[in-house]
Amino acid sequence: MIRYAVRTRQIVDLVSEVRRKTLNLSPFFQRNLVWRSVHKADFIETILKGYPFPQIFIARGTIDTESMISTSSIVDGQQRMSAVIEFVDNGFPVSGKTFGDLSASEKEEFLKYEVAVIDLDLKDDDPQIVEIFKRLNRTFYSLSNIERYSTELATSEFMLVAKFLCGELQLAGQAEDDDAVAPSQDSNIPGEFIAWAQAHAAKKAFKDVLLDGKIFSPYETARMVHLMFTLNLLTTHMFGFYNRNEKTKEFMNEFSQSFPNKDSVVETFERAAEIFSKLRLSKGSIWFRKANAFSLLVLISNNLPAASNIGVKQIKDRLEKFGESLPGDYELAAKEAVNNRKERLLRNDWLAHVIFGEPPPAQP
Repeated sequence: MIRYAVRTRQIVDLVSEVRRKTLNLSPFFQRNLVWRSVHKADFIETILKGYPFPQIFIARGTIDTESMISTSSIVDGQQRMSAVIEFVDNGFPVSGKTFGDLSASEKEEFLKYEVAVIDLDLKDDDPQIVEIFKRLNRTFYSLSNIERYSTELATSEFMLVAKFLCGELQLAGQAEDDDAVAPSQDSNIPGEFIAWAQAHAAKKAFKDVLLDGKIFSPYETARMVHLMFTLNLLTTHMFGFYNRNEKTKEFMNEFSQSFPNKDSVVETFERAAEIFSKLRLSKGSIWFRKANAFSLLVLISNNLPAASNIGVKQIKDRLEKFGESLPGDYELAAKEAVNNRKERLLRNDWLAHVIFGEPPPAQP
């Protein structure tokens, strides 16, 4: 039986703890922030009007016996507390007013708002935390398959390699900017893998392609769509084409302890991403659509010597000419049922014909 205590905390106290970094908003098992502006504003309005909202769950974390400072972690309530922090930092307005625009009494009322908190008597690296997190998130913003996999199979080496490639792996001490608080690092990640990732930190061509905003929207990246995309790329490269995501979990389990091919696979997709990037496709190009980008990256990764020999200018010219008058079956396969094996194969065969001169797909 997990021991817990129920109490209330004022917002000012929770904000102060986050700023002192004694309350961690980003433990390793948390998903990325997915609330849009309208959801954040609606939530803050709830507080301003004095309405209640569901309780926040906090794990007691650890105590530094030298500094005598305890650190706890948000288990459920990350989106809400992040919205609060952003609002008090004047990050967005609500009903036309930022926090700085409120009167002194309005600010005080906001900061004195009582939040229902459930304190779990668990350390934030306790295995039970992940199960609690999953159960608490079976709601409106329920975990997608990839968010669930990212938590359940967080330490599978195959998953870790995919996270490393697409920029989803955060190592301890890393933050996106000087003011950011880096997510905590899963203590279950083997030290050998951390050392490997740090030694390969300079490899970022693939990550840059996926995170430059042309293939994935910020919202899709927040919900780890690019991570599922990467897992499917790696699996397809190694296994061949299959329906949707059906082989990815199998590979995450098969290579949970060790992924011996990680060096060659990372090198392959880094080189494929370099070629893709050097095409310098115009913003809005059809080749940035997820289905097309997936097919291009698979084809290039499977044919690196041939792609290098042809050269990026020739590849770009052939792609642009092909895109001006797409065959009907290709166009359909890039719009409907795009993740089915049949459609993936058809797109691959057409692109192999266009770029490498292979026979076109047989017509029905």
